[in-house]
Amino acid sequence: MEKLEQGLVVVGVNYRKTSLEIRSKFAFTTELLKSVYQEQTSQDNRNFFILSTCNRTEIYGVNIPPTKYFEILKKYTTASDEDIKTFTFVKQGNEAMNHLFRVSSGLDSQILGDYEIIGQLKNAFSLAKTCGCADGYLEKLVNSALQASRQVRNRTSISDGTTSVSYAVIQQLRQFFGDTESQNVCLLGMGKFGELTLKNLKHYLPQHNLIVLNRNELRSKEISDNYNVSYDSIENIDRVIRNADILVVATSADHPLITKEQIENSSVKVVFDLSVPSNVSADAKLLDGVTFFDIDSLSVIVNETMAKRTNQVPLALTIIDEHIAIFRQWETRRLLYTSPVEPKVLPNIVFN
Repeated sequence: MEKLEQGLVVVGVNYRKTSLEIRSKFAFTTELLKSVYQEQTSQDNRNFFILSTCNRTEIYGVNIPPTKYFEILKKYTTASDEDIKTFTFVKQGNEAMNHLFRVSSGLDSQILGDYEIIGQLKNAFSLAKTCGCADGYLEKLVNSALQASRQVRNRTSISDGTTSVSYAVIQQLRQFFGDTESQNVCLLGMGKFGELTLKNLKHYLPQHNLIVLNRNELRSKEISDNYNVSYDSIENIDRVIRNADILVVATSADHPLITKEQIENSSVKVVFDLSVPSNVSADAKLLDGVTFFDIDSLSVIVNETMAKRTNQVPLALTIIDEHIAIFRQWETRRLLYTSPVEPKVLPNIVFN
């Protein structure tokens, strides 16, 4: 029996084996990709595309040997020979196809079920196609992977729930106040968690009135300009907290900065302490009428979500297998129609 499998290959690096620093060496910009496609097309090296994101750089192609991909990485990126040898992976045939379908369905995302990759995959292939570097077979394969992705989203709950501490804040605020009721929110500290929470608040709950405080007032001003929110001097912290309904503490002090008295004499109803160690005093957390969340309690919510998503993986893999089987059937028909065959002599047919 003739082997139907096309020579699908994927070569690359991703977050599973490399740090962000290493992945940055393998990164491609859009302009760089255009140059790669133009040069490779002129050399008749067609039928491939490059997916380059913060979590991965992967080259997918058909009937092109992996060594050609290594040459592309060596020529166009800052990765050294040793980097390429140490960190890249190679998958071929069925293994490569399964990898593509898992990537498109969010099963290979750094956060399980994260579907940001769908848009990135569409854009990556579209650019290659526009530059003349992808044929019908590869387009059919990518479309099949995207169809599988849609079915995984529709038939499973693998993308449901909260997957980050900063977004867990948004989920809890929705439960308390809904999506329309406006509240005064004070964000103290503009480190990683503080800025992420601010970004999510602006995106998901834009009705709230936000004010930021930071020990470095220049940083407060920068954040204020970037996100179009109010800011105040840290010296006015008591007044700002007094007028707040929601307090988000994301500072990096080694001792509590927020006291019981500050919250007790305020309008604060909900406090999110995203600091490690805690920057809200222990006795403040015992106040009646005020709900407190810290990193541990928010992480429980995130971990419960991830456990639920993990339970959906077997069903997602079954859906992927179904779509790969459908693609293989198309591939079989394509091979039969395109393979040279001896002409058949048909019998005379008499119509009565």
